[in-house]
Amino acid sequence: MKPMICTGGATALALVLLFCTTAPAVANEADQKKAPETTTAFADIQDSVPNIPPILTLEWCLERAREANPALAEATALALAAEHRIRPAGALDDPRLAYDASNIPTGDFDFDSTPLSGHQLGLRQKLPFPGLLSSRRTAARRGYESSDLLVEDRRLLTEGAVESAWAELAFAQQALDITDRNIDLLRQLAATAESRYRVGSGIQQDVLRAHVELTALLQERLRREESIERTSSRLIELLDLPAETDLPRTADLNSAETVPPLPTLLASLGEKNARLRSAEKRVEEARLRIRVAELEGLPDVDLGIGYRVRKSVPGDPVDGDNFLSAGFTVRLPLNRAKWRSKVAEQESLLRRAQAQLRSIRAQLGSQTRSAHAELVRASSEEALLETGLVPQARQSLAASRSGYKVGRVDFLSLLDSQVRLIGAELQLVRARADKRRAFAALETASGETLR
Repeated sequence: MKPMICTGGATALALVLLFCTTAPAVANEADQKKAPETTTAFADIQDSVPNIPPILTLEWCLERAREANPALAEATALALAAEHRIRPAGALDDPRLAYDASNIPTGDFDFDSTPLSGHQLGLRQKLPFPGLLSSRRTAARRGYESSDLLVEDRRLLTEGAVESAWAELAFAQQALDITDRNIDLLRQLAATAESRYRVGSGIQQDVLRAHVELTALLQERLRREESIERTSSRLIELLDLPAETDLPRTADLNSAETVPPLPTLLASLGEKNARLRSAEKRVEEARLRIRVAELEGLPDVDLGIGYRVRKSVPGDPVDGDNFLSAGFTVRLPLNRAKWRSKVAEQESLLRRAQAQLRSIRAQLGSQTRSAHAELVRASSEEALLETGLVPQARQSLAASRSGYKVGRVDFLSLLDSQVRLIGAELQLVRARADKRRAFAALETASGETLR
């Protein structure tokens, strides 16, 4: 038996295989060099504890949320993944390399016995129906554009949630201040009532009523402290801060922004709102997916070329010339029911995307109207309380305290004046917080920054 002889075809095959096995290794090595940098960058965001300012401003919270909020980071990563799908979607399938040891006699197992023997190298490439790759690429691009718009929508949602949590924390802190201040005033009133009772110019009922009101305020203080802890935990979650973080005092809640007109907001909703534009891109993508399904049901072609390396053997009419061959294979999609079902599936997904677009449009319109109505109410209530009820309640309390000292006002009237002032001050802080929350909700629904 003669040994098999490795000729030029086998040498070429060995070089090709060597390249195919080493090139991915080099690419993987380069990717591995890049991976730790990305991992380290994310680790720095997770592990670093920011320097929280002594006064917790809304601007600092918004900046921190843009950098570290997990939901926003997730939306950004999804958009980046969608962008990376564009190039593969429009690319040809990888070519296929084949090797055959052709026509080897089973008696000798060599390449020198017959002119038919040789090393066969083949290369094949699949070519889809014209227009399929461009349709896939365009559909993938629409998907990326939709995901990219959702990043902007998520940013507005995150900023709105941060401002709402920040405003609630500010309200809870200021409400606790008001409660503490009124506890001190009520203790003074209780001491005055006890003094008057001891000298016989007061009654025991006034002393008991003062202590009842004081106990109620102390209970209210416990609720205020619990509210601070609850709202702080929500803001800490949104800012991705360590759970043990103690948030400082917030900045002032006052804001001087005017209420934007509702018709202008509704008219620009389709142009400004990123969520609505993202849904429109999804509809476009669904239409393109129908075209993709239709083109996938049409024949595609496999082109192939072969090159056989031979040796010159006795009786060879072409004296050892190498052989060249070429051909093609056509896929015949005969099962039309299968491809019609695929098209019908994409048509159903298009109807779903259109229904989602209508739902989002109606939802955003409703949210814009509701947030605008709340903003109008909170702004009007703030102005009414700031210029009317709170100053009047303070004047009423001052007059009642002066009258009580000289015996012209009874103790119950004095307590009523004190309670009205507490309620008015709390309503004012509540209206300011509601105004902040309503502005944030309106910006989220309208899809634009209004301040």
